[in-house]
Amino acid sequence: MYSRDETWLKDTDESLSDDIPAEDTSERASNAEPEGAEIPAAEETVADSSSTPMQNYLKHLYRLELLTPEEEHTTTCLLRDLEDKLIALLQKRGTELVQLRSEGVEQRGSTGAYDHGLIIARAENLLASDKLSRRDRTSMQSLLRRFQAQRKKLIQCNLRLVIAIAKRFRNPSVPFIDLIQEGNVGLMKAIERFKPQMGYRFSTYAYWWIQQEIQLALRRNEDLVRQPANVQDDLRAIYRAIGEVRADGLPASDENLAKYTGLDLERIQSLLKLPGPTGSLDDPVADDQSSTRLDYAPADELYNTDELVTNQELAQRLREAVARLPARQRTVLNLRYGLASDRDCSFRVIGEQLGLSQERARQLHSDALRQLKRQWR
Repeated sequence: MYSRDETWLKDTDESLSDDIPAEDTSERASNAEPEGAEIPAAEETVADSSSTPMQNYLKHLYRLELLTPEEEHTTTCLLRDLEDKLIALLQKRGTELVQLRSEGVEQRGSTGAYDHGLIIARAENLLASDKLSRRDRTSMQSLLRRFQAQRKKLIQCNLRLVIAIAKRFRNPSVPFIDLIQEGNVGLMKAIERFKPQMGYRFSTYAYWWIQQEIQLALRRNEDLVRQPANVQDDLRAIYRAIGEVRADGLPASDENLAKYTGLDLERIQSLLKLPGPTGSLDDPVADDQSSTRLDYAPADELYNTDELVTNQELAQRLREAVARLPARQRTVLNLRYGLASDRDCSFRVIGEQLGLSQERARQLHSDALRQLKRQWR
């Protein structure tokens, strides 16, 4: 069966070699010298400390050899055989198959998948106990060691494939190294579920699991307001098409975007009307600055700090002036303007509450206002 993995890996090698500085390239060339030549450990430590974590990760990948299709098939078959033997030994010691299932496999329909992490943990716990005879302990140790070695080999030889797929989903909201880590999780899930007897190449099967985990990570972290998966996929295709259209020297019109993405014109117009991604006001403006977006945000009239402080000061002075009035006048003002409660009263209601006439309540109100004006001066 034809696979495009070789093309992806070739493109990845070329692009990543361009990203690594010249001194890194020369260092790889020096590493390719005769096997007898050894680099001092101090020089390696200095070189690693001057590189970024991403560059160190890529250097580690370039030291790994890729598997041929035949070696890949042999490794997957051997891994599946070792897995069956380990599960059989665990079953003899009372471990149920349900305890080795991956989380949620029944919902996904992969009822034949087992979690390799659970298998390794159960085997190590059994080896740490005294329930095994010497013969069974030796057999399980050998199986576990070979199982872990083949699994590690299959993972490491497909890490470049993860990078090749993660490149297609670069996004400012998620660091590239995090996309690679999510892709590695998808790679390990593919190892647990791959069946060599189906006739497919492992890298072809793993592509879809790696892509799914990366897309799920983007949907979790891309926006605070969750959107449907199909909307996010179409928006991502539109943004990618905008870059391609501008690279070809064409205007990024709706018609050109529809031609590049294959979507309907009405669909593109409706998606572009959606609000953009949300962001935190505490995010820094730049990596080398301590200022945030909130520092440059215009002040809203409802939350103007100067006006708020002034209003609070006026309210405090008003309360102090009212407190110096006679008791009856103070009560009339509090009831009339709702100073003591949230509801203001009419002169008729004030007179009924104080046992006065409506006109007398109005006179007390006028006297209280004159005294306040005199105090304010």
